Amino acid sequence: MSFGGSMFNDVIEWFLGRGDRRQYKRRAGAFPVWWQQSAGDPKSLKAGIGLELSPNGLQFMLPDAIPSTEFNLVLRVRDQAIPARVKSLRTDQVPHQGKTWHRYNGEFLGIAADHWDLIVRYVDDVPEPQNKAAETMEKADDAYRLLPLIIQQKIVAMLVSAHKLEEPKAGQTPLLKLFYGGIVKQAGKKPAHRFNVHSRVLRNDEILAFDTRFLIADDGEITMG
Repeated sequence: MSFGGSMFNDVIEWFLGRGDRRQYKRRAGAFPVWWQQSAGDPKSLKAGIGLELSPNGLQFMLPDAIPSTEFNLVLRVRDQAIPARVKSLRTDQVPHQGKTWHRYNGEFLGIAADHWDLIVRYVDDVPEPQNKAAETMEKADDAYRLLPLIIQQKIVAMLVSAHKLEEPKAGQTPLLKLFYGGIVKQAGKKPAHRFNVHSRVLRNDEILAFDTRFLIADDGEITMG
């Protein structure tokens, strides 16, 4: 694909010129995981093993097969229990201790913002701050500000519609973090650029964190998912 002189393509060239795609890091290494079989019973837990963790998902394995594609997990990271709603993206079977276990690659659908921040620090191997309350998304991401206004507006509208972002007040910049994920080529469709957008919303007195994938074509067409 050749990048033209449009504002959007200039942004893409800026990302590529950085030498990194601002993707989330991953950290391999075992950590405790529990599958909550019943959403109404927090004690209905089946123990498993976490294998890899990133701010937008994880890889883990269980001796049991999870019958649904969306489910609740509890992770233990840095001695903290982290409840998370997860969607399974891929699954296979692997041998473990002479038995067959089920391995899952999943993405987070819902997680508390302070737990998301903890995972980021764990993955980046950064110590816990002295004042966690002061650690907030205080400003919008510069990368998001570089996008053409019409694309910014579409992203915000789609997130608000999906209840993953509060409607910004007039003149207020939405607090987003944007990550460029590279070019996506799909058979029968025009090439597009993948962006991952981190957003937060207050729900039931708790701040929840969300990561949403967007595909943006050169002509400005945007799809979510």
